[in-house]
Amino acid sequence: MAKEETNNGRELQGKVRRMARAEATASVPLVSAKRGKFTQLSDTKIEAVVYARLSDYKAFVREMEGEEPDEGAIVSAALEMLFGADLGFDRWLNDQRRKSRQSSDSNSAKSAKRAAITSAGVGGSI
Repeated sequence: MAKEETNNGRELQGKVRRMARAEATASVPLVSAKRGKFTQLSDTKIEAVVYARLSDYKAFVREMEGEEPDEGAIVSAALEMLFGADLGFDRWLNDQRRKSRQSSDSNSAKSAKRAAITSAGVGGSI
């Protein structure tokens, strides 16, 4: 299992590198300085080398778009790419959603059954 995870990690890194090279040739940032609403992360740390590349990427976007992006915009875009590329995560997330719907449907059916029993009991006792 660990070997499979290592191979999947390598495949993901390869995909990300290929995507990055393809985009780099176009000289267009994947991140816009204008992004949506943010939520604050607390106690979040990243590796120093990654932070240095984040700073470099901010400079790249600033040079290409004329406006400096928020670090959160870059991190958000990177996470979106990661989530989209990680097929295992996608399967897991779909399973979680399916389980949640099944649980919700089961609870709705139980509530409807209780309501029907209660209605029948109230109407039939008079």
